[in-house]
Amino acid sequence: MINLLSNAVDAVGTSPVPNVKLSLHRQGTEAVLTVSDNGPGIDGEVLPQIFDPFFTTKEVGAGLGLGLSIAYKIVHDFSGSLKASNLDDGGAVFTMRLPVADETVLAAE
Repeated sequence: MINLLSNAVDAVGTSPVPNVKLSLHRQGTEAVLTVSDNGPGIDGEVLPQIFDPFFTTKEVGAGLGLGLSIAYKIVHDFSGSLKASNLDDGGAVFTMRLPVADETVLAAE
């Protein structure tokens, strides 16, 4: 979640009225977290690569291109999904879905 928030804050850095929105709700057996912004969005040509290790659209030295790749791997390791898309009115949205844990499962299990 920190990587998603950090990228959203970076994306709105030049916006005259920056807006980053978090939303969390339950949908069936999944927890759904969305992080959206009103930045420039994600170029359609790079969207398929957005979760690839070492891929970045940031200036040289401003990022390693690992944040989204790591987030993607962690979410998938917990049987979830992470998707990126553009909003119709501008900006980007990342949607993370994770299964809700059974209340009887202990953290040590």
